[in-house]
Amino acid sequence: MLIEFSVANFRSFRDRVTLSLEAEPQVSEPGTSVDARNVVRTAHGDLLRVVGVYGANAGGKSNLVKAMAMLGVLVVNSAREGQAGDALPAQPFRLDAESVKSACEMEIVFTQDGDQVRYGVAFTAARVVREWLFVRQAGQAVEERWFERTDDVYEVGGAWDHDPGVEKKTRAEALHLSVASAWNHPQAQRLMSWFKSQLWVSNPRIDDWPVYTSVFSRDEEHWRAIRELIKRLDFGIQDLQLVPSESAKGSRLVAIRQGVAFDLRDDESDGTAKSVALAGIITRALARGGVLVIDELDARLHTLLAKQLVELFQDAATNPRDAQLIFTSHDTNLLTRTLFRRDQLWFVEKSHRTYASDLYSLAEFRLEDGASNPERDYLQGKYGAIPFFGNLSAILGETLRQEE
Repeated sequence: MLIEFSVANFRSFRDRVTLSLEAEPQVSEPGTSVDARNVVRTAHGDLLRVVGVYGANAGGKSNLVKAMAMLGVLVVNSAREGQAGDALPAQPFRLDAESVKSACEMEIVFTQDGDQVRYGVAFTAARVVREWLFVRQAGQAVEERWFERTDDVYEVGGAWDHDPGVEKKTRAEALHLSVASAWNHPQAQRLMSWFKSQLWVSNPRIDDWPVYTSVFSRDEEHWRAIRELIKRLDFGIQDLQLVPSESAKGSRLVAIRQGVAFDLRDDESDGTAKSVALAGIITRALARGGVLVIDELDARLHTLLAKQLVELFQDAATNPRDAQLIFTSHDTNLLTRTLFRRDQLWFVEKSHRTYASDLYSLAEFRLEDGASNPERDYLQGKYGAIPFFGNLSAILGETLRQEE
């Protein structure tokens, strides 16, 4: 399970911020229903099943998702993509001269087979500047440094199998973890499996939505779960089918209503197409466990449908492997104390002075028991992270008068 993710000097995030999925003991709500649905008791502490991130447009929510996606892609593909000297996808904060010259930094902490893993990397477009791996194995009180890399200098310890040959094979712009895995390093391969099978970051383009779920049809059991979920979401869809495409090689996805086939791309609404796309990745996460990150969960979805999808992760019957969901949203109808604890609600706000994004939790605010209404208080600006328009009528009215 994911414990936390940190990012610094990436896109709109100049200073280091951390999204934590550790449950805060002091924010437990009266009664037990909210806690029971949202908190998983583990050997590494209490962890949250769902976290929602809110904020104004252009505040930085999507940049947080992009950072998580980038780390996953770098780890999985670093050893096999590109040639020596190729540029890394560094995107430092551009509105500060010092930040532009500095490395982007990302760190992730997660559990795997009873161990707690902390892995991070700092990189520029030219090279990996630092890379580190610390592990607290099951039953240990403190974490061990397995390896720490500064440019091309390595310090190795703990249970990590030291292989100087693999260190020499690691290019300046490649991750040592990825290269070691490619060369059959046992610890590296085990950790690589987490990034490949347990971390899924999703934001498919609208045009790709029907295709996005059709790839899951190759697994008969998974395909059956997708179709069953769609049939229950009140779209009037009785089944999903893959049929031969007339204009291109391969197949196209269609919805069946009263025996008539409707093309998901051409005949259905964007909301229906997106729901079908989400059905694939959500059922996969629920069946296998892991961490699912979805940008703009509520886009083109009815608020009640978005709530139902969130609740799938809060129900032990539908989420037996304790999969975690991280989503960004503008849907304030989800901001209720009966659905979420305060430590599950996070906000991203961009400074009007530096234009850098900050990330913070509702748990940081002192609230009076029973008196707070997260949706109302958020829209009133009590937590920040909302857009400030000024008086648009006055601004536009003056501008239009000047053009006459």
